[in-house]
Amino acid sequence: MRKKPQQQRAKMIVEHVLLATQQCIAKEGLVHLTTPKIAERSGVSVGSIYQYFENKEQIVEELLLRKSEQLGLALKQVVIEQSGQEIHDIIPLTIQFGFDTLKSDQGFLIEILKHWHAYSHSDASQILEKHFFEVGMYLFNRYYRHWDFETLKNRSFVIINSTLFTMMRYVSNNNFLITEQQLKSELSMMILAYLDAKPIENK
Repeated sequence: MRKKPQQQRAKMIVEHVLLATQQCIAKEGLVHLTTPKIAERSGVSVGSIYQYFENKEQIVEELLLRKSEQLGLALKQVVIEQSGQEIHDIIPLTIQFGFDTLKSDQGFLIEILKHWHAYSHSDASQILEKHFFEVGMYLFNRYYRHWDFETLKNRSFVIINSTLFTMMRYVSNNNFLITEQQLKSELSMMILAYLDAKPIENK
């Protein structure tokens, strides 16, 4: 952001701009997003928008930063709330949470995922991966206490990244020959089998 809002009125202006940006993207697509469209939908003048953001790309980046933080914290909450469940029950629940979240906000995230190549190295992407990795470390350490730290770290990384990438690619592309329910089932089986697999010794 060009400058951080300090007073309540300024914060409200930024919130209106971010919400309008989300709605514009969900309704018309990312490629059709313009600052005048954001201004019209938000009721905030273009000049006022430029007080806080240099361009529309910076608005989208700030929106994604907030979305990534919210998504990461929400996933952590889901896992904590299921602390009394077995790992075989938690994995499908977290996958379902992921699908539900990716399809929320009237298709905003789906539209973003169609252009993920432009954001895959963004701060928002790093925040999201950090939260998900922390969830993996926390969850798997709870059920696989016999693992050493390297095993915990490596398996968390592989599971989180492969699952997240697969889900993101599936949600943003409707041409796969597998239903969402089948994919959820296969992902759950894959993760659970990988968790229980014996490590291969490096020679």
